[in-house]
Amino acid sequence: MHITTSIKPAWHAFWTLRKHHPGPWWMRPAIASGLATLAWAALGLLGLTDMLTIETRDPDFMRRLVIGVFLLFQSIAWTMLALVRAVEWLLSAERLAALSPVRDWRAAVAVGAMLVAGIMAGNLVGSGVLAMVYPGSELSGASVLRRQIRFLQFLPFLAVVHGIFWRLRLQRHALQAQAAEAQLRLLHGQIEPHFLFNTLATIESLLAYDPARGREMLEAFSDHLRSSLSQLRGPDATLDAELAMVTTYLRLLHIRMGQRLVFTVDASIEARAARMPSLLLQPLVENAIRHGLEPKVGGGSVRIDARVEQGRLVIRVVDDGLGLEVPSRCARTGAGMALENIRARLHHRYGEGASLALALEASAGSGGTRATLDLPYHSTP
Repeated sequence: MHITTSIKPAWHAFWTLRKHHPGPWWMRPAIASGLATLAWAALGLLGLTDMLTIETRDPDFMRRLVIGVFLLFQSIAWTMLALVRAVEWLLSAERLAALSPVRDWRAAVAVGAMLVAGIMAGNLVGSGVLAMVYPGSELSGASVLRRQIRFLQFLPFLAVVHGIFWRLRLQRHALQAQAAEAQLRLLHGQIEPHFLFNTLATIESLLAYDPARGREMLEAFSDHLRSSLSQLRGPDATLDAELAMVTTYLRLLHIRMGQRLVFTVDASIEARAARMPSLLLQPLVENAIRHGLEPKVGGGSVRIDARVEQGRLVIRVVDDGLGLEVPSRCARTGAGMALENIRARLHHRYGEGASLALALEASAGSGGTRATLDLPYHSTP
């Protein structure tokens, strides 16, 4: 069961450059050997007719050929894996993240160059293995140079295949990103009516016995609708626009919850100019309120902090609510879906170059949660 659950993440991670890969250490060599075996079997099926027509005085030629090609393919696969692992070990995490985005043509060129180098180096290693297994046979010796020249002749064809594969991967990546965006808007559309009706009911009630608070909430509600509609028009926004929408949302909740909610927003001018996916920040604030502060009898506070640190945009949403380990939080729906949606959007947009992390907030004393968004920094032109 453990092996079954480890195969899928290991398979997906096999095609990306990263410092640490999920699953046991032997999973990547097993995948590489499996792919080499499939290529060897496919080549055998394609060339079976020609191989059967070969005339030779050596009755063991077919056996040596089949085993030799199998060893050659395995050597190429393991050499390519070793080369990729060496690149992952030598390059920094930032450089690897830069090679991860599918839509970057430089990543395609770099990966293609590593594949070519791995195949040529693997051919040399495989030739050495064949020379030890079958010394003096036609599978080793001068045939090494012929195989290298033949591979170089196929480079234009391999480049076309690699380009087609990368384009198909790009199209799949774009479809997955569109699905994540559509899921976000569907989720937002499911939650928003409840929030709208509850807010309108609260405004109606306040206008009856506290007109001043009712008018204040109506103004905040109008500001929130205006900022929300502008955020729904496109997939990207500035952090300043995201903070404006979140601030109006918190103002509405502050009027409704009173002293049970205190909030602060602290963002540098440089951070406010950053470009980021829209509707990325509000779900974190909603989770902090709904699953941290609202169930808490005395309420609490929410703090939003945004800074540019070493060329990256770091946003922290901190609350002093019930914390991560309270069982009632796990029973509530919506939090896990929203967080998974955010992580999926980050992966489709930035690959390994962005992250969302949840942790207990030690400074909160009795509890609390800290959600940290770490994104590449791109400022508004």
